[in-house]
Parts: sequence; structure tokens; C-alpha cells
Amino acid sequence: MTARTQTPSRLRREFHMDGIVQGVGFRPFVYGLALRHGLAGYVLNDANGVTIGAEGSPEQLASFARELRELAPPLSRIDHFSERELPLVHDPDFDGQFHSQFRIKASQQQSAATVAISPDQGMCEACANDVANPADRHHHYPFTNCTHCGPRYTIIRRLPYDRPHTAMASFAMCPRCASAYENPLDRRYHAQPVSCPECGPHLSWRSGRGYALAEREDALQAAARALQAGKLIAVKGMGGYHLICDARSEPAVARLRQLKRRERKPLAVMMGSLAEAKLHVTGCEAEWKLLASQARPITLLRKRTKDDRPSDSPQPAAPLAEGIAPGIPYLGVMLPYTPLHQLLLDACAMPLVATSANGRGSPILIECDAVVRELGGDIDGILDHNRPILHPCDDSLVQWAGGRRQTLRLARGYAPCTPSLKEAVRVPLLAVGAQQKNQLALAFGRQRIYSPYIGDLHSLPMQGHFEQTLATFRDLYDLNPELLVSDRHPGYLSHQWARGYCRDQGATHIEVQHHHAHLLGVMAEHDITGPVLGFAFDGTGLGDDGTLWGGELLLADVKGFTRVAHLTPFKLIGGEAAIREPVRQLLGLLFESYGVEEVCALDIPAIKQLPLKRISNLHQLWHLGRNAPHTSSIGRLFDAVAALLGVIDTPDYEGEAGLLLEAAALQLAPDEQPFPLAFGLSQSAEGPLKIEWAELINTLVSERRKGTSTARLATGFIRALSNLVIALAERFPGYPVALGGGVFQNRVLMDQLVPALEAAGRQVLTNETLPLNDGGIAAGQLWFAIHHIATHQPVTAGCTTLSES
Repeated sequence: MTARTQTPSRLRREFHMDGIVQGVGFRPFVYGLALRHGLAGYVLNDANGVTIGAEGSPEQLASFARELRELAPPLSRIDHFSERELPLVHDPDFDGQFHSQFRIKASQQQSAATVAISPDQGMCEACANDVANPADRHHHYPFTNCTHCGPRYTIIRRLPYDRPHTAMASFAMCPRCASAYENPLDRRYHAQPVSCPECGPHLSWRSGRGYALAEREDALQAAARALQAGKLIAVKGMGGYHLICDARSEPAVARLRQLKRRERKPLAVMMGSLAEAKLHVTGCEAEWKLLASQARPITLLRKRTKDDRPSDSPQPAAPLAEGIAPGIPYLGVMLPYTPLHQLLLDACAMPLVATSANGRGSPILIECDAVVRELGGDIDGILDHNRPILHPCDDSLVQWAGGRRQTLRLARGYAPCTPSLKEAVRVPLLAVGAQQKNQLALAFGRQRIYSPYIGDLHSLPMQGHFEQTLATFRDLYDLNPELLVSDRHPGYLSHQWARGYCRDQGATHIEVQHHHAHLLGVMAEHDITGPVLGFAFDGTGLGDDGTLWGGELLLADVKGFTRVAHLTPFKLIGGEAAIREPVRQLLGLLFESYGVEEVCALDIPAIKQLPLKRISNLHQLWHLGRNAPHTSSIGRLFDAVAALLGVIDTPDYEGEAGLLLEAAALQLAPDEQPFPLAFGLSQSAEGPLKIEWAELINTLVSERRKGTSTARLATGFIRALSNLVIALAERFPGYPVALGGGVFQNRVLMDQLVPALEAAGRQVLTNETLPLNDGGIAAGQLWFAIHHIATHQPVTAGCTTLSES
């Protein structure tokens, strides 16, 4: 007779989770769950995540394990979940507590941390209600937060994420805050920035020179009065200082622009509520959800006009200043993401321009002394506070295009972005990104980290910001990267820094071509290795043939790529100067078909304003090829077409030409059709397909002379580009279509292209959570490095530079 296997009545198990499981209310969630299931044991934070020891019946433990994953807190993310059986032996963590107690143990510090850092989060509804409730002790308190909202990344010093390791360490909690902090059933349990008016940070109103004038509530009211009087002030937020003014005041906006040396680049507007935003902009349901999400990004939305205002929609009290986003159809809108912003908006009762206080070429300002030093003589006051910002963080910027989210700047609310890996990497990796819109990407163990947006590395202060951001993550995780990956362009500061680091530290250096990295960034977001049919359309990046690429069709995977088509190259007369003067790019196209006298006779305002001698000199440079590199860039073609159609003269910011062409296209009347334009395709005996632009440009010149409307021509150009992508995709069936590079930020293009590709049965891959512009380059570089070390011998010491296979 066979003996039956008896199921034990009690089991003891250990669970471990990593991901975003600290600073998001995970331990009190576990505590409450364990109490509901009648379990004994403990939960604790360590440098790698959360560890749980639990004892109970098999049924209790099975339900507990299931609900750990299914009911986890909203801001948490479990990347890896493991459990193992523990012996039922004497253990002080369990014995004496059987059936009676589950506790939260103190965090354990380990030598190497791997836990993911949560991004800063916008104010939750419960805290908003507390701030608005006169009976609550947090009423009108600008720093109210709980485990479901508030700062994280910007205040952390080291891991694990506990109060002594944050910028709040110097603020001793009052008895009531301490009680909430220590009560596992309170939503402020171990919310590290928890505080109240009695014990926490407070506001100060200062003159532009930094002299204290008022404190606390008086400071807020003084700032509000200044804004209502049309003044320009700086406000310390969660990740840095903003310059703020009345969004309805043309003089205030003009003064802000003069101070920022920002002639036309759009400014963001903060509005007090979703209802107020809907008075000024239009959007679909997905866009409203994006705007109102807890990340509270700046969201680009269509400006509302009198014609598209619903009959039952109230008129705004006053229109926004035209100078906020001149000449373009979109407005960057954000909702308040801290109690301070909400209180200030309520006190002012008007929308506010809110743009970073730093100037061009400077990192975000995080200290009052720096604001005084850079702006003190030119602003009317500073709304300051005494909670230190340890790590600057910009505002995220998103839009809705092609039926999906696009991230244009990955920062507050989204970054650090920490997707996990299925398999651990053998050595720590660092990708240093591009020259513009720089971000960093790291991998160690099974963890990837994409840093918040850093910016353009054109100045020494920005290079310092790059190094400080890297030092933050190296210190938090005790990392010493052994393999670095950069763009191939030797002039990029990130490339030069990587080479210097590898030389000094004996690490290995890998280079990845710029446009391949764009497509790798798309693949990384979707966790695929390829192959894909990748369209990489952007400004410029160094190509393998030494020319400047930017209109590329690549068959790509994680190992390498084949260039199967590209825009026919043309010359950038003056190199970098051509990017600042689009008429040079236009001339680089026209000189291929017209002589100097013919060009001068064209009725194109951008050319007619140039003296004959200057056109002759530029033609000479073009003819001799002196400082006139060839480019296959679609982004530069956009600039040239914008100059041809007269929508731009001298750009004020990157991408302005594309935005103005988009604006012109959106002016197309309902009864008008886009002018039919088309790119040509030619195939040489050997080599990739060439995308021919000459006939398209000559047609634009001819139709411009005939008086065809700018709206028809701009729409026709964008439609031609969409048709080109569709036609090329048909030549290479069977591959997923990946779209990467800043040109695909054009919403008119994406709204045409994506539905057409999907209707043709093609899978369309784009960046949604990662930037599709150069901000996503580091993610692509890292994806290449991850698979490079997975298929090669272990990295050995020594300064080595490798190229793609």
C-alpha cells in the first residue's frame, strides 16, 4: 500500500522583487496584504529591491504571491519576481510571532545596489484634496506629498531610498508626521519627503538680488501679486527654477524672451486645470489623458481658434499672448505637478508661462545663488524654498502623432527610465549618446537606466552637467563601466569623453553609426533584435562614407546594417553655417540645375534679398567643394524647402523649419488639394537606391512662380515624403517598418504615414516612451553593446576601439 504525501499545514517562503519597488508605497502594501491573509513574517528594502519572508498555510501563501503581482501600488513596477521555500526552523523573524505579527524591518545596505530609482511624480488626487481642505493640517502646504506622489530622483543621495539618504535628512519630523511616517496603514508611511508646515521646508520671497522679503504664505501671496502686476519672477520647483510670467501679457512674454535670448522658440504654459486648458487648445481623448496623467508632461496640443470653439464652450477671460508660440499651430501645455504650482496658479487666477530659468548653453539652475548670479538684475523676484534639489531635472515634452505617443524630451515624470533585461549583462556598460539632446544609458546586471534629458553638449557648463549626471548614477550604483559605446563622429564631445575615459581607465570603446543607433533605439524600446526595415530621417549624422547622412533606409539588426536607399546627396555650402542659414541649403540644391544668373532671376524672396556678389561667392564655394560637405539629409531638405516657400529666413531653434512647414500645411482649406509632388527613385548597377529630389525641387520653383499657394505646396511636399516611405516599404516586404529620427516628429507626416502603412499590413515600430530624436541615441547605442557582449568573448582590459560588425 502506497503512503499518501501529506500537504504541510504551514509553509515558510521568501519572496524577492526588483524594479521600481522603493519610494512607491510597496512595503506598506505588502504589510497590509500580509495582515489580510493572516501571515507572519517581515518585509524589508535592500539595495536590490524588496525581500519578504512570510509564513502561513499553502493557500494563504499562494493567494499572497498572486496578489503581490496583481495589486501592486500604481507607481510600482515589478521587473523580476522570485520565491523560494525556507525551512520551518527556529528563526527570530518568525518565532514568537506565529499567527500574530507581520512587521516592516529596517532597510539593509549592501555593497552594490541594483534597485530602480523612481522618477519624480506629480501630485496625487489625495494630496491635492489635503492641500485644498481647510480642516487638514496640510492645508495650503506647498510641499505636501505621500507614497503615491512627490519628488524621488531629484532628492536622493544614495540607495536604498530612505529619508536619511535624501535631501530631507535635515528636516526632523514633528510628532504627527512621524506618526504617519511610521504607520504602515497610513499612505504617508515611509514617504521620504513627508512633512507639514510645522516641520518641513517652507517658502521665501526674495528680491531679484536674493534678499529675503517674506516667508511662507506671505511669500506665496507676494509672488502672486508680482505676477498679477505683469512682473517676471523665478520659481523654484521640483527639479529646478522656472522663469514665470502672465501668459496673457505680451509685454511680459517679450521681456522673458529678451532675457532668455529666445526670439521665437515656443514657451510652455502652465494652466490651473484641464477645463482651463480646453479653452485654449484642442485635443483627442488620448491627448487629454496624456496631459492629465500623473507624470504631468508638457503636451503639445493644437491651438484653439475662434472657428473651432464649440458653441457651448465658454470664452477664456483673456487670450494668450501671441508671442508664446509665434507662427506655429501648437502650444505646449502642462498642468501643475506640485502643490506649490497649484497654489500659485490659484492665487494668480491666470495661466502662467513656465520655462526653465537657465540660458542657452547652461544647465538647469538648482540653487538660488546661481539664479541671482545669472538673472538677478533682470527679474523682479524669486519664489524660493529650502528643500535642496540634488539632481536637476527638466520638464518632459510629449505629443500625440500617428495614433501614438511621442516623447520629445524624456525627463521629469518619466526618467530615470529603468526597463529591465531578460538576461544579465556580463560587465557594466555605458552609452554616452549624441552631441545634441544628450542623454546617457547604462546597463548592469539585468538593469537598464536611461538618464533624464541632459541637453546639447556645446558648452563647458553643459559638459560639466553631462559628467555630473553620470557621476550621480555611478555613485548610486557603485558602477565602473568596462565597455563604453559612442557615436562614430570624432567631433562629438560625448565621443571624445568616452575615448578619454577608456584610455584612462583601461576600458573598451565601441562606436555605432548614428542612424543605425536611431533604429536600434526603436528596437530597444520594443525589445527586439531585428531585422527591421528602418527609415532614419533626421538632420545630420556622420555616415560610413564620410558624408553627412540623414535620409537613410537601412536593413538593420543588432549586429549591423545594410544601406539599401538614401536621399541623393547635395552640398551644404559653408557646412555648419548652412544649418543657420537655410538659403545656403536651398542654393546647394538649385546650383545642381541652375546657373548663377538663373538663380538670381528666380522669384524666391530668400534669394532675392541676397546681393549678386554673395550668390556668386556661394556658388564658387559650391563649385570648388570648399567647406561644402555632401549630405543626404531629409531634415536639411526640409530646411531648404521652407526657405524656398518663404516660411523661414534665419532659424531661431532646431526644427523650426519643419514646424513652420507643418503650420503652412495645416492652413490648407477644406476645398483645396495638396499639390501633387513626388520623389524619384533610381538604381545604379551597384549600390543602394537613390531618392531623387531634383524634379520635386524644380516643380516647387515653377509652382511658386505661378502663385500656387504655400499651403498646397507644403502639404504636397509632406505628402510626397509619406508616399516615398510607403513606396520604399513595398519594395522590401516582410520586414517590420521602423521609423527613427527627428523628421518623424512631424505630426502631419505621421498622421498620414502610419495609418497608410498599417492599412498595407505592415507592422510599424516607433519610439513612444523613448525620444525618437537624438535623445534616443544612447538607448540604441546601449542595445548594440548589450548584444555585442552577448555574442563576443568577455571584455578584457585595455583601451580598445571596436566598430560595428
